[in-house]
Amino acid sequence: MFSIGCAIGMIELRQLRYLIAAAHSGSFSRAARTLNIKQATLSRHILEVEQRLGITLFDRKTRGATLTPNGQRYLRTARRIVKEFEELNAWVRETRDGENGRLAIGFYTSFSAGNLRATLTEFSDRFPNIQVRGFERDRQMLLAGIENGLLDIVIMIGEVRYHHLRSRSFWSERILVAMPESHPLASRERIHWTDLTGERFLLTERDPGPETRNMLLSKLWMPGYTPEIDMDDIGRDTVLSAIALGGRVSIVAESALGIQVPGVVFREVHESNGHIRIGFSGYWREDNDNAVLHRFLEFVADRYSLPPLSGQQQSSHQTGKEMP
Repeated sequence: MFSIGCAIGMIELRQLRYLIAAAHSGSFSRAARTLNIKQATLSRHILEVEQRLGITLFDRKTRGATLTPNGQRYLRTARRIVKEFEELNAWVRETRDGENGRLAIGFYTSFSAGNLRATLTEFSDRFPNIQVRGFERDRQMLLAGIENGLLDIVIMIGEVRYHHLRSRSFWSERILVAMPESHPLASRERIHWTDLTGERFLLTERDPGPETRNMLLSKLWMPGYTPEIDMDDIGRDTVLSAIALGGRVSIVAESALGIQVPGVVFREVHESNGHIRIGFSGYWREDNDNAVLHRFLEFVADRYSLPPLSGQQQSSHQTGKEMP
């Protein structure tokens, strides 16, 4: 039992609760009924507190009990102690259960729209006591952040496996082509890969530019034809601004829809079986014991109706190299 030390003895926390209940009820009998204990038990504990303090806290009357002036002063402190102790217990419980604390998330996709933005917004609304911090970096810096413990989890495109990291697929987004509104293809609601043959593409050298380039090569390359792809060291917003000037198009995930650039339109890219989607996965250290991380993983699984995380679902990352 938690106790409060003083020069003349130890006052138990439950005794302070008895005192507060008696003061609130104005009657030992009513307070005992509220606390679901015997009146004799409550009276005995309050008398014990008075004896240890050497002061009278209550005036006992036939029809009830009222606080003495000393009792009123003592009650103010007792209420503060009980309130702070209960707040401390709540904090410990919420921290242990992953409802209080911090979560550091790394990513390199756009945060202007899409599932990442929607997920983090809803997570923060559901758990307002959790501080979520986001870090936008390239893939290698994100992986380094996981390794050195600066990040709890990173969310990246694809399903690459890395040594000593666990991972799971999270969600997918549509692939879009961004083009000038004056482009001949802008009048179409959907675009097929074959429609993009002969186009000049502009991508960022930064992530996910290299992945997008590989996708374009796999979809458009054919004997005698290699798509023309410009890779510039610019951000995704600058890419779209350059697209508005005309002459080039770009490939983006639907999370980029939140970036409003005058003169740029987006159209879905389709294959024979429907529009194309690209997957996003989460990566974290196996030995990360942050309860908030596990709360976030449970939240994502529930939001996207994902299967339970298997104990064998482990990926790897070692010195930045992919597994063979």
